Amino acid sequence: MSRRSTILHALCGIGLLAACTPALSQELGEWRALTAEEEKSHKGDVPADSADPLSVEADFDGDGRKDKALIAARRADGIRDLIVRMGDRIHVLVRSEEGGASVGAEDGLGLAEPGRWETICGNAFRDLQGGLCESEQYPEAVTLKHPGLLHISPGEAMLYFWNRKKKTFDAVGLRN
Repeated sequence: MSRRSTILHALCGIGLLAACTPALSQELGEWRALTAEEEKSHKGDVPADSADPLSVEADFDGDGRKDKALIAARRADGIRDLIVRMGDRIHVLVRSEEGGASVGAEDGLGLAEPGRWETICGNAFRDLQGGLCESEQYPEAVTLKHPGLLHISPGEAMLYFWNRKKKTFDAVGLRN
C-alpha cells in the first residue's frame, strides 16, 4: 500500500475525511458532509462533549434499518441544510433560505425517544403562541412509535417524526 493510500485509510478510519470514497459522496447527492473546520465553528468554545451533534442515526421509519440525519452543506454554495438519508433516498427537512427557515452554524441535532412529546401548544408556552394553538391542526402532543429527530437551535427546538401514511416527515415545535 502506498504512503498516500495509508494516509487516506487512516483519515477515513478516524472520520477526518468527509468524502472518503466516491460512493459516500454520491450518497448525499447535492450535499456534502461538513468539513472539520465547519464542525469546529459549530462547537466554538463549548467542550466537544457538550455540543449537540451534527449527525445522528436511528431507525426513524421503523423498517429495521438505520437512517442518518445530518446537517450538511450544499455543494453549490456551502449553505447548511438538514437532511435525512434513508436507504437511497434523501429527505430535506430544512432547506435554508434567506429570510426564511435556516440551519445555523450553532444548530445541532438530537434523538427523540419513542413516547409522548408535548408541543409548544401543550406546555407552559401555549399562551405565547397566539392563534397557532387555537388551530385544530396543531397538536398539543405527539406520540412517537419510532425515534424522532430533534433540530436544536438557539431559542427553538423542532421535532421531526416519520408519518408512515404520507411517507415523509412531519414536524412540530417543542419550544421557541
